[in-house]
Amino acid sequence: MIREIRTYCLMVSLLFAACFYPETGINSLHAEVNDSILNVTKIIADTAQTKITDSITTIAVKATNIQLNTENIAAIVVDTTKLVIYKPDPKKAVWYSALCPGLGQLYNRRYWKLPFIGAGIVGLAYAIGWNSKYYDAYTNAYRDIADNDPKTTSYLKLVRSRNYNVSQLTTVLKNRQETFRRSRDLSYIGAAGVYLLCILDAYVDAQLYDFDISPDLSILPQTSSPGFAGIGGVELSLAFHF
Repeated sequence: MIREIRTYCLMVSLLFAACFYPETGINSLHAEVNDSILNVTKIIADTAQTKITDSITTIAVKATNIQLNTENIAAIVVDTTKLVIYKPDPKKAVWYSALCPGLGQLYNRRYWKLPFIGAGIVGLAYAIGWNSKYYDAYTNAYRDIADNDPKTTSYLKLVRSRNYNVSQLTTVLKNRQETFRRSRDLSYIGAAGVYLLCILDAYVDAQLYDFDISPDLSILPQTSSPGFAGIGGVELSLAFHF
């Protein structure tokens, strides 16, 4: 830009000298003008060549980047096609859960259910042990107080007071024996129910593992068909989207 300004100033000076000092000669002025024009043309050509070269280099770099990005996208697409979507087998889930409650849920990758299953198993095991212990204790106590043998006095461990009525104590021991037996049986039934529930949950969860639960599951009303518009009819239809 500075060279262009200098050339322009030189041309103006030469024209000014030719007008006010004709003795300098028109030939000298013509030569100077030609040189100035050549310099300006050369500068413009060099500038244009430099800009064209820079533009070509920039385009080549962008083309290379686009090619690399295209190759990366192609590699990503190829890797995506190799992905395997996990789908549990319902039969395996049933067998695992039957082998041990909780294994079916672990196979289905429903890890959040394991604490609930563990808590249920521990609670029922404790209930079975507690009720079984006291059922056995009251069974032995009832048997000892009913046989009228003074040597068998295991029922005294369950009696707080020594002043008791044998008939009433026998009835109390019998009732408590039945109560703990009923509680023990209910604990066994509860354990069997949890076992079967784990198997059923594992099977259903594996069967519906890839079931669509998106918000598109809806019932949408549709407008009436144009055929009924002229006669004043009304039509209602429902569309189920799965």
